[in-house]
Amino acid sequence: MRTTLLIILMISFSSCQNQTRIPGKVADYLNEVIDLLEKNSINKNAIDWKDLRKDIFKKAQHAKSIEDTYPVITYAVTKLNDHHSYFKSINEAQSNTNDKPLPELTNEQTPDDIGYIRVPFCIGTESDYEKYISAIRSKIRSQSMKNLKGWIIDLRGNFGGNMWPMLLSIEPFIGNGILGYFADADNNFHSWKLNKGKAFIDNELILETTYFEEPNLSHKYVAILIDENTASSGEAVAVALKGRTHSKSFGKATFGVSTGCVSHQLSDGSTINLAETVFADRKMNKYGFKIIPDEITDENQALQSGIEWIYTMYGSNH
Repeated sequence: MRTTLLIILMISFSSCQNQTRIPGKVADYLNEVIDLLEKNSINKNAIDWKDLRKDIFKKAQHAKSIEDTYPVITYAVTKLNDHHSYFKSINEAQSNTNDKPLPELTNEQTPDDIGYIRVPFCIGTESDYEKYISAIRSKIRSQSMKNLKGWIIDLRGNFGGNMWPMLLSIEPFIGNGILGYFADADNNFHSWKLNKGKAFIDNELILETTYFEEPNLSHKYVAILIDENTASSGEAVAVALKGRTHSKSFGKATFGVSTGCVSHQLSDGSTINLAETVFADRKMNKYGFKIIPDEITDENQALQSGIEWIYTMYGSNH
């Protein structure tokens, strides 16, 4: 009995020694991060947090400063296995060395009786969002004056950014009301809504744009183009369009991060962009993975397939 008790005391003492190697402020920082992930991650119910916490502290056992923990924090975020969350240290946030030129997306040519709208990625300030919405709305307005058989909405290459300007820009096609949902790990749903130039999560106003009485295009045939570079907020638009009548999607499966992220600033100024919800369509079907087009096509065939479908649908109903 005394031998067993002695072994237990020795193990406990050894464990305490490992803990005391980490300065208090470092341990507090690690706990701050792990608590945040445990409370909010979309995959929180699939993780053994006791084991993960032990694993993280073990990997950080030689850390003498908060900065020393950054590689471990990156490791912890990857263990969430959502492929969307990421950690940005205060050092990275203050550096411009990671800035890269954004890809340029060009418009496709379509026949005169087929409208075309590219919905690109959207990054910037509120002023940029207003310009983004206005530019796309202007293209919709000018093309809607023609006698069109249908429209192409091109989401290829849209890697994300802010989803709300994207949705507001195509409001004439998708209309008002509930367009989709954020669904969290506890199966709580929060709606995406539009109402005359205003975007809401449930009843909370998120973004507002100048509202004009637009042409109602909700009844028009729309072919949606997606590819493996359609990601994040680009996938949110694809989900919102899934509930639309007279629509069909073409191309390749999307990137596969159809999850809603929230940015959290940590006590040292670093940030964690954390996937906390999955996208769900109007019927509350949940995603969180690749969105498969209705018709899978080669990359150079998606546009033509969409055009042919519009002609077929228009011809059979006129």
